[in-house]
Amino acid sequence: MAQSSSRRERRQELLRKHPSCYFCGGANPATEIDHVPPEACFPDGYAPESFESPACKPCNEGTTRQDQIFGLYSMVLDFDESKMRQPEHLKKVEKLKQGVINNYPEALADATKAIQLNRVGSLITPHPVAISVPTTPLVKDAVQVMGRKLIHALYLREVGEILTPAHQFVSLAYQPQREGTQGLTELLTTQLPNAVRGKRPNITGRKYGDRFGYKFICKEDDDFFLYIAQFGHGIVFWGIVCGPKMERPRSGPLGSAPWLSGGCGPGADYPHSD
Repeated sequence: MAQSSSRRERRQELLRKHPSCYFCGGANPATEIDHVPPEACFPDGYAPESFESPACKPCNEGTTRQDQIFGLYSMVLDFDESKMRQPEHLKKVEKLKQGVINNYPEALADATKAIQLNRVGSLITPHPVAISVPTTPLVKDAVQVMGRKLIHALYLREVGEILTPAHQFVSLAYQPQREGTQGLTELLTTQLPNAVRGKRPNITGRKYGDRFGYKFICKEDDDFFLYIAQFGHGIVFWGIVCGPKMERPRSGPLGSAPWLSGGCGPGADYPHSD
């Protein structure tokens, strides 16, 4: 009872402190709590505490599908065998899989198109080290939406303000197992000074594992934010926020990146009262 009361009070305080929705840029008032990263990305009872964002109902409920699909794939693609053998991990994967089969079967990969991979860098292995399957459109959509939610949530968490349509941002994802990504991972992880590791203090007698963490830097004078986040050992997100007074890159790789305006959640297009 005390734990439930404490959780409720924490959420009420969050909504009092941040009365506007974090994802639609304040187009709607915040009336609910959105978990970013979603609880679907972790075994039941393992989601890190305090990763809660103030949301309106359209933004919170409008990304339920993406949360569920991304949750399944983030756990399946963890590549940490010590975690993936744990009963609670297997139980959650099966639960998510059944939910996706029932609700979004077109999100599942086509096993008939799977390709065995026998190469790690320049090393050819006698046995497959992984299986490659084409990414379905619903999975691509889930990853894109998760990147947008994540950068909005982390910006609010570290800067204390919400992203608005006056902000420009880019948020991208990749699998660190892919060739050519090692340089970017090393650059960001070594250069970003601030590290946060998702924790679950009330788990006793069970190894929490390397489930979610991020590194970042923010320059308040320029309203600049840069982050890299990792789900387990399999999915990495990184992104940049440029404030209204800062010109975003117009040339080079970042110039051609898919920049968006902040406050782009589903609630931004939802009919609301001025």
